[in-house]
Amino acid sequence: MGVRAWLVAGSGAAVAVAMIWAGSADPAALHPGVVPLTAPVLPLWPAAAVLIGLLPALVAPVPPSPTGIEEQV
Repeated sequence: MGVRAWLVAGSGAAVAVAMIWAGSADPAALHPGVVPLTAPVLPLWPAAAVLIGLLPALVAPVPPSPTGIEEQV
């Protein structure tokens, strides 16, 4: 497996660990109330975990186009 594949898999594992940790450190922060209706406050650590989850969008290679099919311009 290549480095890119490890980065994609590792980013998913890092997000899972960070969200589990954030849920155990401050459970109320991840469960905002609905009465009265207010905008939820997202703590820094869960927000950073979500951004780590975007890493595969930058690292994963673009799949090659199917062979035998001409691209139309």
